[in-house]
Amino acid sequence: MTPADLLRGLRASLYVRLSKASDDRNLSKQGMVDDLRALCAARGFTEVALHIDDGKSGAVRDRPEFRAWLADAIEGRADVLVTWHVDRLSREGLNVAAIILDVIEGKDPQTGKKDHHKPVRLIGYDDRLDSGDPERDDEDSGFRMSFVIKAEQARAELNRMKKRSQARVKRMRKEKRSTGGLTPYGYQRAPRGSKELEHDPVSAPILREAVRRVIDGASIASVAKDLNTRGVLSPRDHAAVRDTGEPRKNRETGEALPPQLWTDQTLRRMLTNPVLLGWLTDDRKVVRDNDGKPVLRGEPLISREDWDALQNAITGAKKPKHRTAPEAMLSGGVFCPLCGEVLHFHWAVKTSQEYRYYRCSGRTRKENGCTAGAPRAERLEQLVGEVLLSTVGDLDVLRKVYVPGDDTATDLADVAERMRELREDRQAGLYRGEQGTAEFREMYANLEKRREQLASKPSRPDGWEYVTTGQTYRQLWESSDTAGRRTLLRDSGVRVEAMKAAATVSVGLFDRPDGYVATDVAVRDGVQLGLYLPGDLAARVTGNPVATIAIRQRPLPVAV
Repeated sequence: MTPADLLRGLRASLYVRLSKASDDRNLSKQGMVDDLRALCAARGFTEVALHIDDGKSGAVRDRPEFRAWLADAIEGRADVLVTWHVDRLSREGLNVAAIILDVIEGKDPQTGKKDHHKPVRLIGYDDRLDSGDPERDDEDSGFRMSFVIKAEQARAELNRMKKRSQARVKRMRKEKRSTGGLTPYGYQRAPRGSKELEHDPVSAPILREAVRRVIDGASIASVAKDLNTRGVLSPRDHAAVRDTGEPRKNRETGEALPPQLWTDQTLRRMLTNPVLLGWLTDDRKVVRDNDGKPVLRGEPLISREDWDALQNAITGAKKPKHRTAPEAMLSGGVFCPLCGEVLHFHWAVKTSQEYRYYRCSGRTRKENGCTAGAPRAERLEQLVGEVLLSTVGDLDVLRKVYVPGDDTATDLADVAERMRELREDRQAGLYRGEQGTAEFREMYANLEKRREQLASKPSRPDGWEYVTTGQTYRQLWESSDTAGRRTLLRDSGVRVEAMKAAATVSVGLFDRPDGYVATDVAVRDGVQLGLYLPGDLAARVTGNPVATIAIRQRPLPVAV
C-alpha cells in the first residue's frame, strides 16, 4: 500500500475566510471553496464540514467559524484541516500560529500538554503547506519553520496594508479629496469630469422632496413614515439596486433580504449632512480650502438658501407634540390651568352615545393630585373658536419664513467657521513644530485678510421675516376642517388652558412660556377657558409699537 493510499477516506474539515476587502488577487469565496473541494477529491478525502468566515478580518482571532474549524480536530470529527492559505487563518503571526500548531499536534491550546485528541493534518492549498506529507515523514521536513514564517509574513503584510491605507488617507486629506466610503444618498459616482459625484436621477428628487417638506413644517418622523408607506427604497436598498441591479442579498445564502425601513434617525442624519451642498466632509466636518470656502465633491443637491432654512427648521424651537386625532381640534394644544400638564383627548361610547372629553394628563397618568375636571370636547372647541375670532379674527394670518443673507454674509460666515476650525486644530496639536506653525500662520493670515475684505462690503445677515398669507384668521378658520384649525392654532402659537368649571376662576402658579399674554380667562357654560397669545400676536392686537414685527407683502413659496 502506497502512502497515497493511506490518505483515502480521511475526514476533512474545510475553512475559508474572506476579509472585508478583497486582496490584490481579488479572491472570491466560492472560488476558494471550489479549490479546497478539488484538493479533497484528488486526494480521496471525505468532506465532513465547511466553515466560512465571510467579511471577517484576519486580525481578529475570535471568529466563530475559525473556532468551529479547530474544534472539529479537537473533538475528533476531522482527520485533516484544509485551508486555502495561511493568511486565511490569521494575520497575528506567532500568536495564533502557536495555537494552530498545538491543535494539529494533539495538544491542549490552553496548557500545551498532550490532549486526548489525536494529531491531525494541516494542508494549505495555495501555499502548498502540508504538516503530514507522507513522502517526507521526518522531523526535519521544515513544516513548522515554513508555517511560522508564513504566519509572520501574513502579519507583516497586514501591517503594510494598514500603513498604505493610512498613508493614502493622509495624502487624500492633504490634497483635500474624499477618502472614500459610501456614496451619499442623492448622488452617484461620476464616471468622468472634475467632480467625483453627480446627481442620482432616482434618489435626488426624493431627497429634495424631503427637504422641502421639512422646511414647510413637516416633522422628520412623518416624512420617514410617508416614504415607508409609499415603498420608497431606503438608502442601503437603493444603493444595492443602483450598483448591482438587484436587491440586497444575504452573503451566505444569496437570498434577497427584506427591505430596510426609513427611520427618523436615518433621515435626520441625511438632512443635516453638508454633502447636500456638494461639500466634502471628513468625519462630518466640512473640508475647506485656504480661502475658507468648502471643497466641492459634486454639484449641490439643494441651494444654500434651502440648506439654511432646513437647518433652522430642524434645530429651531420644537413644536408641541400632539397625538394623531383627526376629530380632536385641540390635541397637544390645550393645557391644565391648575398644574400646567397637557390635556389628552378621550372618547367613549356608552349605549350608542359618544362622549368626548379633554382630561388632564397630570391627574390621569402622572397622578400629581391635580383636581381639574375634564371639560366636554364639543363645548370647549366651540368656545375656543369664538374667543379666538373675537380677539384676532380680523387680523391677517402671518407665516414665518427664512430669509437668507446675501453672498457677502455667507462668505463671512464661511471664513469665520474656517478660522474657528483652524484654532481648534492648532489647540489639538495638528500644527506642531516650525513647519506646522508656519503653515498655520500663513493660512490664518490669509483668512484674516479675506475677512477684512468682506467686512468692508455691505452685507445682510440671514434671519426670519413674517409674510402675510392674504387671509384673515376668520376666513382661514371658517374655511378649514378640524385638522386645519388645529394647525392654525399651533402655527400661530396660541396657548389654550381649560378645565371643567369650578365655582370661581382658578389659575395655577406653574411657569408658563415666556412672552405669552393672557387675553381672556373666564368661565363660560361650565368651562373655564384661558386664551394666551404669543408676544408678537398680542402686540398686533394691542397695537403696542414696541412689540410690532416686520411684515412683508409677498407670496409664500409653493411646496414641492
